[in-house]
Amino acid sequence: MMRHLRRGLRELGLRLRFHLVRDIGRQYPVFCFILLLLSSSTLLLNRYLNILMIFWSFLAGVVTFYWSLGPDSLLPNILFTIERKPKLKQQELFPQGHSCAVCGKVKCQRHKPTLLLENYQPWLGLKISSKVDASLSEMLELVIENFVHPWYREVTDDETFIDELRATLRFFAAILVRRAQKVDIPILVNQKLLKAAMKHIEIISKARQKVKNKEYLQQTALEEYGPDLHLALRSRRDELQYLRKLTELLFPYILPPKATECSSLALLIQEILAGSVFLPSLDFLADPDFVNHLLLIFIDDSPPEPATEPPSPLVPFLQKYADPRNKTQSVLKLELKEIRDQQDLLFRFMNFLKQEGAVHVLQFCLTVEEFNDRILCPELSESEMLTLHAEVKKIYETYCLDESIDKIKFDPFIVEQIQQIAKGNYRDVVKLQTTPCLFEAYEHVLSLLEAVFTPMFCHSDEYFRYLLKGAESPTHNSKLNRSSLSLDDFR
Repeated sequence: MMRHLRRGLRELGLRLRFHLVRDIGRQYPVFCFILLLLSSSTLLLNRYLNILMIFWSFLAGVVTFYWSLGPDSLLPNILFTIERKPKLKQQELFPQGHSCAVCGKVKCQRHKPTLLLENYQPWLGLKISSKVDASLSEMLELVIENFVHPWYREVTDDETFIDELRATLRFFAAILVRRAQKVDIPILVNQKLLKAAMKHIEIISKARQKVKNKEYLQQTALEEYGPDLHLALRSRRDELQYLRKLTELLFPYILPPKATECSSLALLIQEILAGSVFLPSLDFLADPDFVNHLLLIFIDDSPPEPATEPPSPLVPFLQKYADPRNKTQSVLKLELKEIRDQQDLLFRFMNFLKQEGAVHVLQFCLTVEEFNDRILCPELSESEMLTLHAEVKKIYETYCLDESIDKIKFDPFIVEQIQQIAKGNYRDVVKLQTTPCLFEAYEHVLSLLEAVFTPMFCHSDEYFRYLLKGAESPTHNSKLNRSSLSLDDFR
């Protein structure tokens, strides 16, 4: 009978949210005491209600002023001298990146966000110890070996998909490292971990007072949490499902752009991260031996043992791990030379560059190629030197000046050499026959086309429409009927 009565009172308390009232009383003891005193006085001394209304009005005024002029308000706090803590300026995720792959500006207003190199390569400028890199590579390789290879090898022996999966895992790991570098450890420990730990200790102490047999301690502690019990603690299945949903929410932040458009790849990554990465990691972090070991490390103030080996050299983050193992070239992969040799393919490539706001990159290559064919003439007349000097000046103003909308990011030394010739005497244009500045600029832009835009084009809708030979637009057909393609059509 008493057991049913206690259970009924407990359920009634949960419905009425008595635990919220208890928490408020612990947080504001003075206010709750005054409120309780006035309430009891009003009930017992209701004949003096006109006098008690003075105290009620005073209390209501204090509460109103506290909440309206509190420390979180824009108005000055007249009741308590609490200084507002300055907000910490959030560090950029990629502080060393030049952002735009074309012009190098941090906040580029012209080119698409997909052109940010850091969006495709978050490991840029990220280096770790070679031993740590090897251990991390081994762990990620074990994940693939245990979770992917058992069923994938029954389908095919092609390693292309596995290489793509390794690149995705490298992207994910680099994002985690970047995010971890932004975490303020003291604030995390003081404001979150300590509060959670103290609440957990309080729950455990209450559970120990209620049970005598330690076998029921865990279940009693879970019941003591009540509605505050986290969803993932209800069962192993709920924990795994929670991690799956959490991983799905993290996809826009931890996967390459447009990677989530492939539902099969997204589902596979979700299962790998939730079941083979996050779940074992949380089990390891919740292991009592690991927690006790961490506490001993934090408490121990003895100096660490001197290193017996020299520090391992720094290496690019997981570069060796992400190197393609499959040397067979994909049939869908194109080279820039193949694109330029086919008129239809070149048109689609130009249209793709126009959509990305980077058609001037290809125009620079074509302009410099034409210029080099003329500058290499051993004997130049005065009129030819004047014409070539005007072209150099136009190249400098179009692609090197910061205020130009077609600016391409070059090495400052290259820009300085081109500037000297463009602003100098027209006879100095012959220096370009022996000066490598323009050639180095051409090589930089050519590598940009081959390493960035050509792979992007091979994954674009324009290229897939070319492979499928779909219906062509009237504009496309009219332009293909011309004898040659002009870049001015894409400006």
